[in-house]
Amino acid sequence: MKNWQTILLSLSLAIFTWFLVTGREVVETWVEMPVVMTNPPEGLIIEEGLVDKIQIRLRGPKGLVGNLSSQNLSYPIDVGKLQIGKHVVDIESSKIPLSSTYEIIEVKPNRLNLVVDRRISKTIEVEAAWTGELNSDYMIQEVVAAPDLIVIRGPETLLRKILKAKVVMKEDFPDDVPKSWAENVGLELPGKIEASPGQVRVEAFFGPKTRQVWVKLPLDVQVPEGYKASVTQDFVRLLIEGPISLFRDNEYRKEMTAVLKFGREIASGKYELNYDVSLPDGCRLEKMNPETVQTIIKKK
Repeated sequence: MKNWQTILLSLSLAIFTWFLVTGREVVETWVEMPVVMTNPPEGLIIEEGLVDKIQIRLRGPKGLVGNLSSQNLSYPIDVGKLQIGKHVVDIESSKIPLSSTYEIIEVKPNRLNLVVDRRISKTIEVEAAWTGELNSDYMIQEVVAAPDLIVIRGPETLLRKILKAKVVMKEDFPDDVPKSWAENVGLELPGKIEASPGQVRVEAFFGPKTRQVWVKLPLDVQVPEGYKASVTQDFVRLLIEGPISLFRDNEYRKEMTAVLKFGREIASGKYELNYDVSLPDGCRLEKMNPETVQTIIKKK
């Protein structure tokens, strides 16, 4: 029984001695420590330079160094006095929350180059555009956005340079072209900028390319019953504007007429009469030559 107690005492002393020796053994290692901002100024943001953590090379007792990761230590940076612009902030060893038991050898990074800005909002205009393949007989007439004003929010120095927000709808219409096409499209803004709304409704309006042509038409004289009429000319010339695709052949002429107008009350005499013109769909009358036709009306 006495021998057993002696063995147990010896074992305890050996373990105590091992811990004592191990605890005094000095080791060198790298540890990571999170960076925490304190006293952040209202309305200001750090745009660049702030790191999540720093690395500390230190020397200390092996037993204590192994427990550092469980202590939730962090390095505080007081940003309460920072103004808009660039600032160099040194990482001071004296502010690292470690006891004098540890020797700090190196810190990475040892300074931070911070860029501070103010976060503001601003209302700007939306500039809408369309891009894509389009039938060569057509053209883009107008592109509109709804809403045409948005609110953006971000760093003041960046927002000062932004006067408009661009939004581009991308669609191809190589064959059939609609009168209009609408989609919800995202805004083109720098990554640090937030927009409200983030998308707008973009509508593009298309129309045929047009040109003007002079057309010579026979004048249709429909004389009222019981009268006869003589006109100074049998043809009129019209300047019309229409789709270029319409003028590739002369079929469009079949849809055009020029009819001399006689009033309801008619009597023999000499008149300057107007005439009615009908045109194909999509055409517009630009000029008539002549504008009136000299006509002599007589009873039969």
